[in-house]
Amino acid sequence: MRFQRARDQAFMDFMNANSKTPHFIAFYLDNELKRGFKQITEDEQGKKLDAVVRLFCCLHGRDVFISQYSNLLAQRLLDKTALSDWAEE
Repeated sequence: MRFQRARDQAFMDFMNANSKTPHFIAFYLDNELKRGFKQITEDEQGKKLDAVVRLFCCLHGRDVFISQYSNLLAQRLLDKTALSDWAEE
């Protein structure tokens, strides 16, 4: 139990050591929602989205991620480049 807590804390420290991490995760998710979900099933899409949500839970800069992701979402919706309405929801 102590090992798992120490591992989780070390991962959180690593993720939050770089202030650009929320931007990188937002850009990764934007890329997946535009191109990466083309040839995978909804179940696989759900697994990828769940993994991003788990990363989001580790972030201290959640507001930065939300701001960046909101801008990218608006751009996808305006350009109609989103592949899956289900994934966007």
